[in-house]
Amino acid sequence: MDFTTIVPVLRRLVDYLRKDDAKALRALGSELGQQALVNNEPAYVQIAAASYSQSKFLEKAHITTSKGWPKFRLRIIEKAAAALKAAQEGKDGKLSSTLDALVYEAEETSTHLGRFQTSVVEKARIKIATDIYAHGASLGRAAELAGAPKKELSKYIGATRLSEKYETIGATERLTKAKTIFFAA
Repeated sequence: MDFTTIVPVLRRLVDYLRKDDAKALRALGSELGQQALVNNEPAYVQIAAASYSQSKFLEKAHITTSKGWPKFRLRIIEKAAAALKAAQEGKDGKLSSTLDALVYEAEETSTHLGRFQTSVVEKARIKIATDIYAHGASLGRAAELAGAPKKELSKYIGATRLSEKYETIGATERLTKAKTIFFAA
């Protein structure tokens, strides 16, 4: 894991969480899909899932005005700060477990405070996988890297018509675009 690139991302996450900046959290989540693909790094997916989930919670008044919200918000900020500290100290195992706890906390909140048909974390993983797919990964690789159900990802991409963007691109051109992403990093 390259801590020099992950530390600034975690700093941004902590900052956006403290400011309750839903728009910046959503943008960060989208940005990290490409980073996950380029670096083949699951930590970016975990950060993106936490970031996207938190942005969804902040958009829902029934969550942010609920009795449990202040405690949840504090736990999320503390876990994100702990992940930042682990990254700054170069503790790969601690970072990984802390990011897992951060995403688990979002899943628990989605279950207890939310009124979502699909868990916020699963929805986040589908969005992340869509970003990865849009940057040139195959459907299967995007689903695998993001931890999203392939069937749900396929339905989502079909519904958004994103798949039409790639129907006329041949394998050679797709490979060239993927190389551009990998070698530009």
